[in-house]
Amino acid sequence: MNNKIAFVFPGQGSQEIGMAMDLYNSFIECQAIFDRINDFCNFDLLKLCREGPEDNLRSTLYAQPALFACSALCLTALKKSLNIKPFCVSGHSLGEISALFAAEVIDLETTIQLIIKRAELMNSCNEGAMSAVLGLDAESLEKVCLEYEDINIANYNTPQQQVISGKPEQLKKISEFLKAEFNAKVIPLAVSGAFHSPMIKSANQSFIKILDEINFKDAICPVIQNVNAKAYTKKEEIKENLKKQMTSSVLWVDSVNEMVSLGSETFIELGSKQVLAGLIKKINKDIKVINISDSKSLEKALEVLQETVC
Repeated sequence: MNNKIAFVFPGQGSQEIGMAMDLYNSFIECQAIFDRINDFCNFDLLKLCREGPEDNLRSTLYAQPALFACSALCLTALKKSLNIKPFCVSGHSLGEISALFAAEVIDLETTIQLIIKRAELMNSCNEGAMSAVLGLDAESLEKVCLEYEDINIANYNTPQQQVISGKPEQLKKISEFLKAEFNAKVIPLAVSGAFHSPMIKSANQSFIKILDEINFKDAICPVIQNVNAKAYTKKEEIKENLKKQMTSSVLWVDSVNEMVSLGSETFIELGSKQVLAGLIKKINKDIKVINISDSKSLEKALEVLQETVC
């Protein structure tokens, strides 16, 4: 059996109305998982995922629990349909916590409670902004960022796509420079603060206190973490890395390359919109990427996986 399959989980920005709802309707196990998640939310998660409104679904406060619920349903449906375990796991920003759930580092109840607290803390950050930069390599962007106060690269998404965080006035200046000097495309992101930067240090300090109260378990497979793109299985190391994640860059390019270097031959993205699948293909076009986001994509994935793992 070939089990060199990486499970990857998307973060904020991949949410959409209706995500995973047909899995909720098709699998009693998915319904049970979703209902348990919904019990911990102080809003109607089912209604939000089914109907929106879209403005609420874009909000950090609501988006993060909803995204985890979607990934949890995709994971549950896959495991119900095929006896498969991940060779390794990783996630983009919020998705790293979904990955920890998949690696059995934390159980369902702990995961959703942790994500709700994380969402509340990040939603409370009302200082700073973020912009995506397309069409410029990371090394060049890093050199430019050194010339601007309180600007850092928050996400290394592909070799030609990064996200920068910082003060709005500085972001405006650097954006104008990048457009003029490099013909880069710069897109402001609809977020409440400068995530993955030192500017949300106070929120991260509160998050660290929450993590200190949670019992982690050793992972059942390597977890490639955002802060350094290295693989970990020991609970103490995983927790320490997670404590740094909120204020550190998401090293997604390096994370994908690390999973390949470990021997991952197929990637399964568990979540809506195929955001990570698109990023992964831009990092390494030779990687086989499968997305599971609904019943139709699950059916297609199973056809491929039956050949891959058997």
